[in-house]
Amino acid sequence: MSITEKLLSLDVAKYKEKVVDTLEIKRLSQIVGEPFLVRIQEVDDERIQELQAMMLDKKGRVDYTQTRKVNALLCTEGITEPNLKDTKLQKHFGANTPKELAEILFKGADLGKVADAIIKLNNFVDDSEDEDDTKN
Repeated sequence: MSITEKLLSLDVAKYKEKVVDTLEIKRLSQIVGEPFLVRIQEVDDERIQELQAMMLDKKGRVDYTQTRKVNALLCTEGITEPNLKDTKLQKHFGANTPKELAEILFKGADLGKVADAIIKLNNFVDDSEDEDDTKN
């Protein structure tokens, strides 16, 4: 069977489904007294590129001071549970926007950990590089 035939045999609806996963946030697990699992899904590639572009300054260099902001925005796009867009949840934590709620809930490295997991779901990370590093 040719590659074209294989592609034609795919269930397109299933292929287009967003990849989902769960991720435990250990700090929050300790606070709530049980595993705190965040449900994440992949984000549209164009949206990820828009967010990543926000990290560039006018000369096209990476402005690392924007990392937390971009990670928080990525979390608002990729986290499905808890619902960061829930206004009652935002109000409860004193946040005005989903981005602010993400920054409140995911302190320190947790925000980056969630954002990295979302990026991995989108297949923007080449896992084969990690395998090469462990072989050497």
